[in-house]
Amino acid sequence: MTSPVTISPDALDGCLDSGDALINFSFGSISASVPYVVFGEDGTASLHSGTAKPVGANVSVDSLNTLLGDEIQRFAVVSDGGSAAVEFAAKLEGAGVAHSLLLLAEDCTADAFMDEEDSEAVAERLRQLGYI
Repeated sequence: MTSPVTISPDALDGCLDSGDALINFSFGSISASVPYVVFGEDGTASLHSGTAKPVGANVSVDSLNTLLGDEIQRFAVVSDGGSAAVEFAAKLEGAGVAHSLLLLAEDCTADAFMDEEDSEAVAERLRQLGYI
């Protein structure tokens, strides 16, 4: 199984190569420098440019074989934590289709975890419990 790579949304383009096509399993649209895959109602796949919209329910590994060639050598499966992307990546692995699994995660700063008011409340609670 391909190991997922956790990246920030801003770093996505840095993980994509010119021979990649994006498959968006996230909850929102994604702007990327590579084409993205759209699955039709009948499960057929086609490439589009621009902002990648999330895929629907009719995703088919078999239909991706028609897209592989000189322009597309690998599929970048992008998710923000849903299990559907991991399951789809496992199907790609089983079919021998080159792919990468990219998990989007927001960058965190130290300020995002605890502000001064929070740290004072934690310190007070630790004092009450006798740890400080």
